[in-house]
Amino acid sequence: MAVDSKENDDLSNHRHNELTHVTQRLRRVLSKEVDVSVGHQQFLADIILEGKALLDVSRVSVWLFDNAANPTRLINYANTDWDGLISSPLPELQVTDYPIYFRTIVSGETISARNALTDSRTSEFKDGYLKPQQIAALLDTAIFQNGLAIGVVCCEGRFHPRDWLSWEVVAAELIADCCSRRLLVHELWQMQQQLTEMAFQDVLTGLKNRRYLMDYAKSEMSRHQRADRPLSLLMIDLDRFKRINDKYGHDGGDEVLKRFSDCCTNLVRAEDCVCRLGGEEFIILLPETEVASAMNVAQRLREEAAALKVAYEGQEISFTVSIGVAEVNLNMPFSKSLKAADQAVYQAKAAGRDQIKLAL
Repeated sequence: MAVDSKENDDLSNHRHNELTHVTQRLRRVLSKEVDVSVGHQQFLADIILEGKALLDVSRVSVWLFDNAANPTRLINYANTDWDGLISSPLPELQVTDYPIYFRTIVSGETISARNALTDSRTSEFKDGYLKPQQIAALLDTAIFQNGLAIGVVCCEGRFHPRDWLSWEVVAAELIADCCSRRLLVHELWQMQQQLTEMAFQDVLTGLKNRRYLMDYAKSEMSRHQRADRPLSLLMIDLDRFKRINDKYGHDGGDEVLKRFSDCCTNLVRAEDCVCRLGGEEFIILLPETEVASAMNVAQRLREEAAALKVAYEGQEISFTVSIGVAEVNLNMPFSKSLKAADQAVYQAKAAGRDQIKLAL
């Protein structure tokens, strides 16, 4: 009995030491700074490569459900076999082809298959994958977020069946938890990007908004000042827009604003910045552009707007625009140039609308 007790203590100490070793290595990996703005393969690679070495397996891969609440597919986003990015489409598994495996992973059960060919949870893969790839043993564990399985980490051993030790099962689960944490950071980064985009975007037209314009103009003025290059702007106001709203309703007015926004973006260069200042007012910032060239752009835009027919509820809405053109004074706050362009728009309105005026 004393011998059995000593063996049990030795085994327990061995498991404890192995898990301590695994935990330390995985914590070290997670502590590294990783760019989560890139693809899954890049920001998960260090975790799965560490897992492959720790468990001494042939391959480790990460598969994510298309929909955690109602999964129909598992999509392979990262794999130790891949060198960098993999071309689209990514490998995927259909729930209809592997129903037992899907149910097991969704339930959160870890699959420690000594012989994957005969284990009921993995034998569905026998002819299509396990035999051709010579996979004998599988250790698959769910990736959890918010109490739901969102995917699986799959650890594969080739050639021979394998008895998975208890510390190896726990290690695989820790690897899945590391992937979950990295995926959560990626998700938070995506949300931050969306919120940033929303903060600088006009919801109706999809154009940049006034907040973005002021920040962008400041950086562009600094750049143009250093390079001693001209910077021009157009301020555009839709003529008699209140009449459009009164006649066709705000939905009709919104359709006009959206179509005119498209007109602006299609007419200017990729490097030009089109913003909705508010209401029916728009700004186009033209980098590396002399004011004479800006006048030409304004003329083309005025003609395009006058020719535009906006279809709305079986009717066609026509409109014109008044445009003020100004050269941005790089030695003054941007608000000064905006005010000058606004005064030029006022002059265009006073001259009968559908006009272009150059700020003095």
